[in-house]
Parts: sequence; structure tokens; C-alpha cells
Amino acid sequence: MPDPTAFTPVTDVVTQANIDAYAELSGDFNPLHVDPEAAAASEFGGIIAHGPIALHAFFRAATAWLGVDALPPGSEVKVTYRAPTRPGDSITSELRSSEDLGDGRTAVEADCVNQDGTTVVSVRAVLATP
Repeated sequence: MPDPTAFTPVTDVVTQANIDAYAELSGDFNPLHVDPEAAAASEFGGIIAHGPIALHAFFRAATAWLGVDALPPGSEVKVTYRAPTRPGDSITSELRSSEDLGDGRTAVEADCVNQDGTTVVSVRAVLATP
């Protein structure tokens, strides 16, 4: 199992340019993400990022922890979106716990937290160790 103390928090700053690029890549042009006027009139009161943008900090931290470029085959990631992420937010991935499953896999729980301390995404994952 990788050393839990070596799971270094990673922070990403979300920008409208990130959101626009993700919309282009995914084809998801929901007005909540790309139309300031429509988003302002919504229950969110403004632009919110696509969910995977906030999750990116976890993937960067996990792959750095494992010393790989991408999660190894056989890894499983379960995500709970808890709060919206907005342009200008700084999202930090923090490890809550890890457990060696004894079969070449490690179970982890992590949160992606914004600059105000609000958890925007919670992650439960089983990571295949390389």
C-alpha cells in the first residue's frame, strides 16, 4: 500500500476558461455552465462548474500518490457531489482515510474542499496499486 502520509493535497483553481474548455470537450453546454444570464436566474444564482472539474483535484492527488499517469485498470471511484463549484473556487483534494485491502488494492476516502472549507465532492475509491 502506498504510504498514506505521502498523499499530498492538490489544489486546482477553477476558471470560466476551464469550464468552457470542459463544455467543448464533453459537449455539455448546459446554460448553468456557460450562460451567465441563465445561470444567474437559476437556483444556483450564477455559473457552476461541471462536476468532474471539481473531481480533477482528487485524480491528480491519487495518481501522484500512486506514481502513475492515470488510475490503474481495476480501480473503482464512487463520487458524491455535495455543493456547487464556481469560477474562482480553489478546490483541494484531501485524504480522509486509506486501508490496505491486502490484494494489491487500497481503499481510500477523500474530500474535495473549496477555499471556504465546504466539501464540494466526496470520493470513495478502491485503487489498484501498480
